[in-house]
Amino acid sequence: MSDQQFEPACRRMEWLDPFYKAVWEKAYEDAIPISGTFELTPRCNFNCRMCYVHLPESEIHKHGRELSAGEWLRIAREAKEAGTTWLCITGGEPLMHPEFETIWRELTQMGFFITLQTNASLAVRYEKLFEVCPPKGCKITLYGSNDEVYRQVCQVEKGFTRADAGIQMFRQMKIPVELVSTVINQNLDDVEQIIQYVDKNRLRWIPNINVRTAGRGVDVDMEHLRIRPPKQEQKSDVKPKREFDPDRKPCNWCKEYRVGYWIVWNGYMRFCSFMNGPDIPVRDKPFQECWKELIAFWSGLEWPQECRECEEKQSCARCAALFDIDDGKLKVRNEFCKKRKG
Repeated sequence: MSDQQFEPACRRMEWLDPFYKAVWEKAYEDAIPISGTFELTPRCNFNCRMCYVHLPESEIHKHGRELSAGEWLRIAREAKEAGTTWLCITGGEPLMHPEFETIWRELTQMGFFITLQTNASLAVRYEKLFEVCPPKGCKITLYGSNDEVYRQVCQVEKGFTRADAGIQMFRQMKIPVELVSTVINQNLDDVEQIIQYVDKNRLRWIPNINVRTAGRGVDVDMEHLRIRPPKQEQKSDVKPKREFDPDRKPCNWCKEYRVGYWIVWNGYMRFCSFMNGPDIPVRDKPFQECWKELIAFWSGLEWPQECRECEEKQSCARCAALFDIDDGKLKVRNEFCKKRKG
């Protein structure tokens, strides 16, 4: 069965404006890369315990090199020609890229709808830049309601004070702000205070308890950070939202399937921020050529035989991001399966 015969994810996005839903469906049908993410750098002025991207400056060269402003802008021009309209700029902390101002100014002049993903702690430094070249919106990480919690989670001083200054700056500029919080053991007791901060500032908030690893060269033990929900006495009888279909491609449930991509800081095009592949070198090859290669990679992925035979296959909320890429194939992460079966 072909990819196009399956329902695109956008049809399940009831909140999506009908116009944009039509655009998304057309992009899905024709495999147009309308949505992209540029992960500018692994640098960050925070050292969050659960981060899967951040590398100390002394470690960066071991895993590649950051793309220059010229390289990012060349990729952006080619991406726009290929159909990219929505662009997310992230990191690490994107404002830490040595040529951030040049990259940002040029990208905004290309006509993309840009979302800036940041910890907001450095935003005030670029106030004049954002006044002249504002983002369409900001997605800002919020890891606590005070400096002490930030010290525990992000291992920095005055982290909340600096982040709050950036948040208030964007609010005063009337730039839409969405807050995102990863909840781990170190800030779990502060959740109620975080909610009070969100309500006070009347901002949208997305909490998250999923702590994942990713292929960026970062080696972090996530186990002591994850929140452990109470164990249930017995398995739930609730029917899963979707049954396992071995003919449906592993990435087909993702809203970015056939329409989106992620370019990591050292110049590789992938389809997911959490996966360790594929490594398609868009820094060395034309964007359109890399996009076609990514589509072919997507289409060639199959569920591992272990998943097809697993007794939990009809109740497992599997996602391609829970797998590794090994020799061009999905490889089961044993730790995930143990938790699911246990």
